[in-house]
Amino acid sequence: MENTLEEIADALKNGRCKKVKDLVRMAVQEGHEPGQILEKGLLKGMEDVGKRFEKELVEIPEILSITRALNGGVDALKEMSQSELAEKAGTVLIGTMRGDVHDMGKNLVRIMLESKGLRVVDLGVDVPAHRFVDAAVHENAEVIVCSGFLQESVADMKRMVEEFEGRGIRQEVYIMVGGAALNEERALRIGADCYTQDAVSCGEKAYSYCKKKRRKRERYPKYLKENLFR
Repeated sequence: MENTLEEIADALKNGRCKKVKDLVRMAVQEGHEPGQILEKGLLKGMEDVGKRFEKELVEIPEILSITRALNGGVDALKEMSQSELAEKAGTVLIGTMRGDVHDMGKNLVRIMLESKGLRVVDLGVDVPAHRFVDAAVHENAEVIVCSGFLQESVADMKRMVEEFEGRGIRQEVYIMVGGAALNEERALRIGADCYTQDAVSCGEKAYSYCKKKRRKRERYPKYLKENLFR
């Protein structure tokens, strides 16, 4: 069965979109966990592509076909790994901070979250701090996952945490952060609850939090009445 994951990596490196999608579906049917498929298949292939790119062994047309193959594999993984649970384990809000338009990492994290049976509300990219707060209230979110590749993103994450505090609802959410601009020390310094380095660990920690720390939603409805779209 490990051969299927190796085949995914090889097909991805060659930009074979249809084959990547078919192999991802096959891997799910064989019983591989979404995290395995992501790490040992799709990301392994991209790691090899990155090394070739650094050595200038990959041309732009190849990069485009490889990107299409990666997106196809991600879509197939999402399609095949959706939980059939009638009741979701919890609600997670996800997005990249204002000024940051990178979404590949965010999309991989979303797949991992959804594969755990979590309801995911994706705010997309370039999201201002206040929108995370407003959306968390209206979506009854338990976990906030945000990422940033820019230094400015870190300052915006801090503003987001402060806005939750200012509105008196900081204790209602578990804030998880990641991205190239952060490490564990910086994450704690801005007031986040958790820092994760990759999509798999993010999915696992968010799911674990929702299962162990599920909180009653008493304050959000009251807050909505008093501060509707503040």
